[in-house]
Amino acid sequence: MQLEQSFMPLMIAFGWLSAMLLIGVFLRAKVPLFQKFLFPACLIGGLLGFVLVSVGWVNVPSNFFALMAYHLFSIGFVSIGLTGGGGGKGSAKTIIKGSVWLAFVWTALLCIQSALGAGIIAGTNQIGDKLYEGLGFLMGHGFAQGPGQTLGIASVWESAFKIPNAITIGLTFAAVGYFVAALIGVPLANWGVRKGYAANAPKDLPPDFVTGIHGPDDNVSAGTSTTHSATIDSVAFHLALLLGTYALSFYVTGILRDWLLPPAMAKIAFGFVFMWGLITAMVVRQVMNLLGIGHLINNDLQRRLTGSTVDYLVVATMMAIQIGIVWQYIVPISAVIIGGVIVTLFVVLYFGRRATEFAFERSMALFGYVTGTGASGLLLLRIVDPEFKTPVAMEVGLMNIVALFTATHIVFMNGAAPHPETMGVWAVAGVQLVTAAVLIVLLKVFRLWGPKQF
Repeated sequence: MQLEQSFMPLMIAFGWLSAMLLIGVFLRAKVPLFQKFLFPACLIGGLLGFVLVSVGWVNVPSNFFALMAYHLFSIGFVSIGLTGGGGGKGSAKTIIKGSVWLAFVWTALLCIQSALGAGIIAGTNQIGDKLYEGLGFLMGHGFAQGPGQTLGIASVWESAFKIPNAITIGLTFAAVGYFVAALIGVPLANWGVRKGYAANAPKDLPPDFVTGIHGPDDNVSAGTSTTHSATIDSVAFHLALLLGTYALSFYVTGILRDWLLPPAMAKIAFGFVFMWGLITAMVVRQVMNLLGIGHLINNDLQRRLTGSTVDYLVVATMMAIQIGIVWQYIVPISAVIIGGVIVTLFVVLYFGRRATEFAFERSMALFGYVTGTGASGLLLLRIVDPEFKTPVAMEVGLMNIVALFTATHIVFMNGAAPHPETMGVWAVAGVQLVTAAVLIVLLKVFRLWGPKQF
C-alpha cells in the first residue's frame, strides 16, 4: 500500500473533524455572536464542516462521516458504562422527585415530538412530494436524544427496511435541535435570570465560560493518573480499556444476534450496539471492582473521554448531512421542525412552570435535553445555576436511569416497528400518544405537578 493511500479515508476524515473542532474553538473565543448564544465549538465547527462538504471542498464521502458518527456514539455509551457514579447536592427525596419529573416529561415529549412529526409529514404529503411518514419519528429522536440515537435508528431503517434517506433526514433534525437549544434556550435562560426566576442567578457569566478557554492561571484538572508512566500512560490505559470493551461489545452483539434474540430483533441487533455496549461496559466495570482493580479507572478522565466522543460526534453528524436530499424535502422537513419547536417550547414551559421545586432550573435543563443532548441541558442549566448549587445537575444524570423504564419500549418500537412489515406508523404513533398521556397523569399521581412557580 502506498503511503498516500494509507491516509484515505479514515485519517483524512478524522483530520477534517479535528480541524473543524479547532476552528470552532478559535471562533468561539473571538466572535461575540457565538459567545452571546454560547455556541459550543463542536457546533460551530460542525456548521462550517457542513458548508465545506456541501460545496465540495471536502474529499470524503458524507456517508463515511455518518459511519464515524455511529461508532463515536456507541463508544460514548461504552465510556458511560465504564464510569462510576458520582455525588450530588440536595436531599435524596428532592433529587429522586426531580429525576422522576425530568424522566416523565422528557419521555412524554419524545413521544409527542415523534407522533407530531409523523402527522405533519402526512399532511405535507397531500400538497407535495411524498415522504415516508415514519421519518417524522426521527424528529423526536433527533431533538430529544441527539444525533447518535437518531443515527442508530435511521441506520436500521435504511439497512433492514430499505427506507431511503433516513440517515440524512434524521441527522438534519438532530443538528437543527442543537441550534434550537442555543438560539431559543440561551435567550430564555437569560430572560429568566433577569426576572429573578433562578434560585442562584449569577450577575455575570465568568469570562472562561463565555470565551470557552481557561486563562493560564485557572486551568481545571482533567483527571489523575492511575498507572505508572514507566508501564503505560494513564490516558493510553483508559483508551485501551474503552476501545477494547467496545470491541468486546461487538462480539456480544454477534452472540445475541446468532443465539439469543428472536428473529425480528436479531435482524436489527447491530442497530442497538450502543445499548449492548453500555451493558457490556457496566459488566466490565463490576468485574474490575470485584477483582479489586476498579480504582484503575479514573472517573474524571473517563468523563473527559465521553465528552470528547460527543464533540467529535456533533461535528461528524453535521458533516454527514447531504444538502441535496434536505433541499428535495425542504417543505416537510421545515414544517416538522417548526411544529416541533413550537410544541416543545409550550410543553416545557407549561410543565416546567408547575414543577414543585427549582422550576426554572429544571425547565432550562429539560429544554436543552429535549432539543439537543444532556450536554445542552447542562449548558443551559449552568447559565441559571453556574456553580450547580441546586441538585438539578444530579437529577439530569439520574433521570437516565428512570428513563430506562419509561422510554426503552419507545426506542425499540421506533427502531423496529414503524414499517408495513410490522406494526405500521399509526399503530406506533398511537402507542406513543398513550405513553405520553399515562406519564402526564402520573405527574399528578406522584404529586410532581403543582401550582405555577414562575
